[in-house]
Amino acid sequence: MIHNLSEIITNFLVSKKVKNENESEIYIYGYETFFSGVIDLIITLILGILFRRLITAIVFFVMFVSVRMYTGGYHADSYLKCKMIFIGIIISVLGVTYIKFPLYIVFLIIALFLITVYRLCPIENPNKPLSKQQKRKYRKISLLYSIIWSIAAIITYFNTTHISMTIVSSEFIISLLMFVGIVRKEGKGNEKECDS
Repeated sequence: MIHNLSEIITNFLVSKKVKNENESEIYIYGYETFFSGVIDLIITLILGILFRRLITAIVFFVMFVSVRMYTGGYHADSYLKCKMIFIGIIISVLGVTYIKFPLYIVFLIIALFLITVYRLCPIENPNKPLSKQQKRKYRKISLLYSIIWSIAAIITYFNTTHISMTIVSSEFIISLLMFVGIVRKEGKGNEKECDS
């Protein structure tokens, strides 16, 4: 559905000579990414309202998207799987915001997250390879954002715990997605070796 809508918009713009036909695939991908992001935001807002945690849901969305954009990690192989996993992640994170972890657990998760980001990122998507320059840039940005969000988690722990728990649980999930991305990438590499 998203792909078809993106194709319709791109074909319309190409027919009106607003966009270059040679770059159609780029525009289609761009529109798919845009629409997918809008759907993710709408899902986040709806679940935030249902959980009575709208501000928390918005914090989650901004944190998750800003960091994950540069760290990479597991990506589902279809939009439906992607949305189902995303919904599961949001429900998990919003559910955890009703719990207050002890401070040492918060520090432990933050340490795990920062080490994971430092050691693994960026994790390339096979469909979107990165140049060495892009890898360096993504690594720096992901480390910077990760440190900023980690500091925010510690500061908010003492006065708005639900925000801190949102950030910390999001960091934990991003770490997991990075590990799964690495495992799947290595598994696919081993499958290719076995086939040859």
